[in-house]
Amino acid sequence: MTTDADPPDVLPGEGPGDDDEVLTIGEAMIHRDRVDLEAGMSPVPRATIAIILACAAVFARQAMVGGLDDVERVVETGALQRDAVLDGEWWRLVSGAFLHGDGVHLIGNMVMLYILGMACEHAFGLGRYLFLYTAAGIAGNALAMAASDVPTVGASGAIFGLVGATIGMAFVRRRDLELRDARLGLVLAGWSAFMLITGLMTPFVSNSAHLGGLVAGLALGAVLRPVILDPGRVSARPAVGRVLLALSLVVLAASFAAFLPHLQ
Repeated sequence: MTTDADPPDVLPGEGPGDDDEVLTIGEAMIHRDRVDLEAGMSPVPRATIAIILACAAVFARQAMVGGLDDVERVVETGALQRDAVLDGEWWRLVSGAFLHGDGVHLIGNMVMLYILGMACEHAFGLGRYLFLYTAAGIAGNALAMAASDVPTVGASGAIFGLVGATIGMAFVRRRDLELRDARLGLVLAGWSAFMLITGLMTPFVSNSAHLGGLVAGLALGAVLRPVILDPGRVSARPAVGRVLLALSLVVLAASFAAFLPHLQ
């Protein structure tokens, strides 16, 4: 209980006459304890840049060998195709995410990959991030393959996984993380709508892949603990990050070893 002489149970500068909402001391302490998602974020996310360079290099080679317009040639260069996967070419679940239908498809995906990858790589750390991206890409392609036998290419399934991971992380960790830039939600919504429309209008692009990646990302974003919640430590569970990194690298290396000869 307070008397007229007692100070109010709010922080200085946050009384009824101020622009900000009134916060109790307890609420303000919770707010101050949140980790700023953008604090310390590098503009040069290593894994994300490596994926972008890989997609660009694959696209350049794809264009050189005529693997952009002709359906048969697209499949020959490594596109996701149900019958081929069922015949044992499992690596197409990965390679399809590194091929693209045209330059606009590539550039649109890579811009969003940079934006979302920068945030997710910073939040989850290298191992968890690479696993998240790889798993979401495979999940998206698996659903696309189950839904249709039309050849599919593009990284958007994996990128939708980053969208889902961002949403899942923000919801589950809403008491721990502070998202200062409200424009992030607009970017996610705008790009998602654009890609869903693209999936309806563009050959080789599958909305089933988008949905599969999104759902996988939501699940992983909710389960994986962001490393930024443990300041001063590489990770709360460093062994988990190392195992996920190793697993991702093995899958990617094996897939590319089988995939690259098809770009000759």
